[in-house]
Amino acid sequence: MAHIRSFPAVIAGLLLSVAAAVAAVLLVEPPTKGPASLQATMDEVARRWPQIGHVAPAKLASMLEGGQVLLFDVREGPEYEVSHIPGAIHISPESAPAELLARFGNGVKDKTVVFYCSVGMRSSQFAARVAEGLKARGVEAVDDLAGGIFAWHNEGRTLVDATGPTPFVHPYDASWGRLLSHQDLLRTLARR
Repeated sequence: MAHIRSFPAVIAGLLLSVAAAVAAVLLVEPPTKGPASLQATMDEVARRWPQIGHVAPAKLASMLEGGQVLLFDVREGPEYEVSHIPGAIHISPESAPAELLARFGNGVKDKTVVFYCSVGMRSSQFAARVAEGLKARGVEAVDDLAGGIFAWHNEGRTLVDATGPTPFVHPYDASWGRLLSHQDLLRTLARR
């Protein structure tokens, strides 16, 4: 008669096999430590979304003074509440392109539309999804803020919250927050 192993022994054997496989993967491929630098992230964003423009913070500041820019903050609500660029309109990263076009499509003709998030990943992805619809409505250009609000903050540019100017910025998470120059100005909750 064949030897039959008990159910707990089978489970233990499976768990040991899984643990050995996980250990082998971790030894070969250590976990990532997050983004290497803000510049490397900006380069990656520009490479992944070449169909949209990527404007530097200084250029956006100049464009905002001219008044022909519609600026969208494409971060989650709590991030926006901590701080945002003056004049930015909040829109969820999960918003459908049709929602943006329905709300703002009539006011975009002959304007440049700029999107931003923490570093440019979410906003570039969103901008690429809505670019065709915006251009069909007469938008001059669809751009992303290169380096996002992190680059803006690192350059010491003005941010606001519901109470007025603020030096604080939301770090998105601990890994991405390392890209901010002023670690003492990170905040995850809005001022009240």
